[in-house]
Amino acid sequence: MKISTIQWNIGGGKIRQPEDNPLDPLVYCNDNLEAIVEVLAKYNPDIITIQEGHTNATTSQAEIIANKVGLKYFVNDVYDQSHLEDGQGLSQCIISRFPLENHSFTLFHNPKFETTGPRGEHWVSHDKGITSCLVKLNDGIVLSVRTSHSFPYRRFKMEPLTELTLPLREDMAKKIKPERGPYLYQGDLNYDDSSVKLFLPNLIGNGVEEVLLDSPTTPKGKKYDHIVYQGLKHLKSEVFADVLTDHFPIYSEFEIV
Repeated sequence: MKISTIQWNIGGGKIRQPEDNPLDPLVYCNDNLEAIVEVLAKYNPDIITIQEGHTNATTSQAEIIANKVGLKYFVNDVYDQSHLEDGQGLSQCIISRFPLENHSFTLFHNPKFETTGPRGEHWVSHDKGITSCLVKLNDGIVLSVRTSHSFPYRRFKMEPLTELTLPLREDMAKKIKPERGPYLYQGDLNYDDSSVKLFLPNLIGNGVEEVLLDSPTTPKGKKYDHIVYQGLKHLKSEVFADVLTDHFPIYSEFEIV
């Protein structure tokens, strides 16, 4: 059985204008969730993982996207208040063509890093965590899917591969690491490298593999978004850079082995 997926940090559903400088983080301020929906509908994946969605007391971007692209099943977790828009919670979700069960959300260790933002605001590192569920594919096949967002080390003027960040990275690796059976992780790790081997200790190996992307996943040329899998055959991955969000979506295809 073949499945298709998209991984995307949608930045609150905000985009820049075509004439804006894509390297300026302040230009990603125009609400246009519909532009994101159009891309997702065009490629029609079986599974979508999203970070930095917005959720408030009345609605969630996860539900809006699921309804508009015609995927019936989704799980959505709010992990902190949004720094992108007042009154919104930052959320991450898994959206699926197939039924979902055993949904859970577990927080990562938060070291509470502090810094000053581009507008002079005081920043403290947000809570982050991992969203997990089981996808019930055809023919009785069950696929474990997880997604997460990670801390933006560069925003806190920190290098990711230090002893200071090791407790956080070890905790993330432990919670991302799969158990038995087919498994797929897609997320924004805020770590700029094709491989996560150095970043997440003891994750890759013994049947756990990763997609090594040739193309950057942000307009700044960074490879922050990553895919880890087990019990699947990776067929292809493609980064779509012709979008106006501050991360690019990654389209992938896998075969269950």
